[in-house]
Amino acid sequence: MRVETVHSDEFKNILGLAIQMGKLSSDQSVLKFFEIMKFDLIRDLNDLSEMISSIGALSEKINYNDLLIASAELEKHALNDISLIPFGSTRYPLCLEVTPNPPAILYIKGNEQILNDLPGVAIVGSRDVSPAGEEITRRITSQVVNAGYVVVSGLAIGTDANTHKATLQAKGKTIAVLAHGLEEAKPKQNNRLAHEILEKGGAWISEYPMGRPAMKQSFVQRNRIQVGLSAASILIEAALNSGTITQAEFAIKAKRPVFAVIPHVAGNPLNLNCEGTIDLVNSRMAAPLRTRNDYEGLIETIYKSKKELSKIMRGTLQNTLI
Repeated sequence: MRVETVHSDEFKNILGLAIQMGKLSSDQSVLKFFEIMKFDLIRDLNDLSEMISSIGALSEKINYNDLLIASAELEKHALNDISLIPFGSTRYPLCLEVTPNPPAILYIKGNEQILNDLPGVAIVGSRDVSPAGEEITRRITSQVVNAGYVVVSGLAIGTDANTHKATLQAKGKTIAVLAHGLEEAKPKQNNRLAHEILEKGGAWISEYPMGRPAMKQSFVQRNRIQVGLSAASILIEAALNSGTITQAEFAIKAKRPVFAVIPHVAGNPLNLNCEGTIDLVNSRMAAPLRTRNDYEGLIETIYKSKKELSKIMRGTLQNTLI
């Protein structure tokens, strides 16, 4: 349900922070609490505490003092220019809301208005990039920006960083989806790039509160957010069984198109890192991008996907307002 009141969002955020900080439950459980609790009736932390006490699954885990700590943590995020957007809020991107397993809380630093321009296009790939792959990233990113889409990537060394750079060079806006809290952007090698993203109207996004370090599984899970913010995903280079391949798997679950760059001729004369992308195309999990002649079809498919996604989003919004 999409909540209209600012106070409802605030109390959702406090509850979510209390649960996440204490590692008391999964995101799916938090979403259930968001659904069953009547946040529009809550006036203060006392009301929130009383409502929690009426829910058996939470009553023994969260007390009033936990809510005070979470409230202070919420203020700490605000002081660091990090906003929290709970699932169900009018500010929560619908394109992400309608995907499987959406985050209970979205943390954002930077231009929150960029969310109004979604869905965008995710462009990701290997950390191990070839010179040809770098040039292909620049060309494809320019096409996507010129078509008017926000570019979504993960700020990782390699393809992701090249994607963000190419977006900024093309005067586009980009979102970096991070696998940790947003007090600072990592890896450190891309810190300057990360701040340039903010300076030029982009944003950082995460599902984790401040202080949460990046863990191996976090990088996999953030791929589902990149998918959710996008009408399509483009994989530039990827090895077999690499983390990049999970982007395609999440996109297929979300029923959003996937494209993969593969050699234009047999023998891979450009020395692309492409075992993973070739496998995706051969298994029909992704459509191939071989040469610039494929770019027109790419943009057409993205447009159709965005149009279809808009219908689903409108239907979801109408259902929640009934």
